[in-house]
Amino acid sequence: MAIQRMGLEGEGVGEWPDGRVAFVAGALPGETARARLRDSHRTYVKAVVTELLQIAPERVTPRCPVFPACGGCALQHWDYQAELAYKTQRVREALQRVGHLSGVAVRPILGAENPWHYRNKGQFPWGMADGRPVLGLYRRQSHAVVATDRCEIQDPLINRILPVARSWAERLRLPVYDEATRRGLLRHLLVRTSRWEQKALVLVVGTHFDPRLARFAEAVQEAVPEVAGVGFNENPAPGNRVLGPVTRTLAGRDYLVEQLLGMRFRLSFTAFFQVNPVQVERLYQAALEALPGDADLIWDLYAGVGTLAALASRRAREVWAVEVNPAAVADARKNFAENRLFTVKMEVGSTAEVLQRWLRQPNSPTPAAVILDPPRSGLEAAVAPLLLQARPQRLVYVSCRPETLARDLALLHVGYTVDYLQPVDMFPRTDHVEAVACLTRRA
Repeated sequence: MAIQRMGLEGEGVGEWPDGRVAFVAGALPGETARARLRDSHRTYVKAVVTELLQIAPERVTPRCPVFPACGGCALQHWDYQAELAYKTQRVREALQRVGHLSGVAVRPILGAENPWHYRNKGQFPWGMADGRPVLGLYRRQSHAVVATDRCEIQDPLINRILPVARSWAERLRLPVYDEATRRGLLRHLLVRTSRWEQKALVLVVGTHFDPRLARFAEAVQEAVPEVAGVGFNENPAPGNRVLGPVTRTLAGRDYLVEQLLGMRFRLSFTAFFQVNPVQVERLYQAALEALPGDADLIWDLYAGVGTLAALASRRAREVWAVEVNPAAVADARKNFAENRLFTVKMEVGSTAEVLQRWLRQPNSPTPAAVILDPPRSGLEAAVAPLLLQARPQRLVYVSCRPETLARDLALLHVGYTVDYLQPVDMFPRTDHVEAVACLTRRA
């Protein structure tokens, strides 16, 4: 079959012999392929390439030896410029197909100068292979662990830590958790780094605390001096949730410091922070450029550790921010103090609840602009109506999923004009793309 375009998750899209849409793993646009049926549905099929009859000139040799078995990357077999063109087109198609918005200007995507070794955070499940503990990443749509001590999109420091952690888990005979029997200890290893400090935090996620973990933490720090701290997160609950509610420090400190656009930010073991420090500066700069230059008040919704709120304080006399994660709020308040930002107010709670409280305040001031940086699921259902009620002059929406962005822009379109979208490639070699949307209130 002929592969006509690229779909989500790195699957080429063609037409099955019976006319149904075919999503073909391993195929690229412009190729002709034979494929084996994997899943059959009423209107589409899922298939996998068995033979390429015509190869696209944009096909390249993947750098990673476990591609495509690993589910971390989807596009290592595609030329990076072709990947960027696809991501730009995905943004345009989402606007039209999901948001039913036409004529919106989509600016040229901001691609990465280096699409490799950019991630400052990795989340690695533990598994077993040949009776020994291994670390790796899940196969796509599976909980089978693809073992690897090296990931081509991770910070090299993370790749140095992985084999050390695996080796000491084996040496200390730390049992790996088995989802089927619900027995064992080790579930995940989270590693995050700071480009500015050239340091790392290592977090072991397990079902219960084991005294041998203290020796594990000590050994990892001895072997990799750049490890600033090692922690343990307890998660005894069955299911897919990675982190439990309690984190303790086993060795060293419980935070890193990162610098973005001239400001420093404190990051704890579990706080959210963008994973590409080079591209996030370009993403945030695009968001800041969409803000008014001299505002009385800016709101920052879904504020995380307060990065955008802190940066936006350069453009406003006051910033109000809200974040649902208490650990992130604690980090944000430390960040504001570190940067001597006394005009930024941070509240903990759901965005909808805090917005309602702000709007109910007597003589509540109208913000000149609102920054929105929600998770992949987009805005909570109650948020768009509350924004339409607040009527700020400018909305700046930072999105990590074009489809939910387009859905939310359609909801806001009754009161706002979408001026433009700026795509940014925050996650090279994957099918993810971020974008900044600038909206202006209708007269």
